[in-house]
Amino acid sequence: MTRNGDVRSGIVSLITDFGLSDSYVGQIKASLLAVSRTLQVVDVTHQIPAQDVAEAAFQLATAWNAFPPGTVHLVVVDPGVGTPRRPIAFAFEGHLFVTPDNGLASFVLREQQPEQLVVLDRPAFHRPSVSKTFHGRDIFAPVAAHLASGRALAEVGTEVPPQSFVRLPLPAVERGERVVRGPVVSIDHFGNCRTLIRPEDIPWPRDQVWVRCGSAVVRRIEETYGSVPEEHTLALFGSHGGLEIAVRMGNAARAWDITPGMFVEVFPAE
Repeated sequence: MTRNGDVRSGIVSLITDFGLSDSYVGQIKASLLAVSRTLQVVDVTHQIPAQDVAEAAFQLATAWNAFPPGTVHLVVVDPGVGTPRRPIAFAFEGHLFVTPDNGLASFVLREQQPEQLVVLDRPAFHRPSVSKTFHGRDIFAPVAAHLASGRALAEVGTEVPPQSFVRLPLPAVERGERVVRGPVVSIDHFGNCRTLIRPEDIPWPRDQVWVRCGSAVVRRIEETYGSVPEEHTLALFGSHGGLEIAVRMGNAARAWDITPGMFVEVFPAE
């Protein structure tokens, strides 16, 4: 398989901030299926907080490489709809991504560049009538369906320099001589407080550190949630690869009043 997504899985993953109480998600799927009824559409989440591009970027980063190569990832969190922000699609590590150009793939790419980036400026691949307020249905979904059905990026848009991609500022992980610190970037359904601090960022043995976030302080980094008794607070590396603060059978965010942006600090035990 080539690295620019030439081989397709027929799968479209879908992330939005539309919720499930309105018809928006259904309209997105209808637009996909209008191009090809054989597509497999996988709902990753539609519960992104409204207009929260950073949370959507994090959720995409946790999910995209669970899919087989050749998957098209459609992400519609688009507070800039109707403004000059660009609709784009790009290739990265055998996958294709269709998003507004507002930083949604920042955590996927990190310091790397897309392998190919196009602006979606070919009306032949859009719905015949394009709403100024629902590009998800009228531009992004039909383009994603065409790509999932085998169209090349160069067919659906005009290639632009990969470095022109808009990025969110990545939350910095600070590595000091006696402390490693990084902010909570997402809190999941269970109240686990997740960071981008990775194992390689921490130079000390996991059983010889303290981890602190606000008033929550724990000794050592555990391997699993089951390593501590129920209702005890712990730190561990979650499935997204980063350090998180959790409460076994509980909710760390609620128990310790942790909110996104608060810093988690790791330092050696004395």
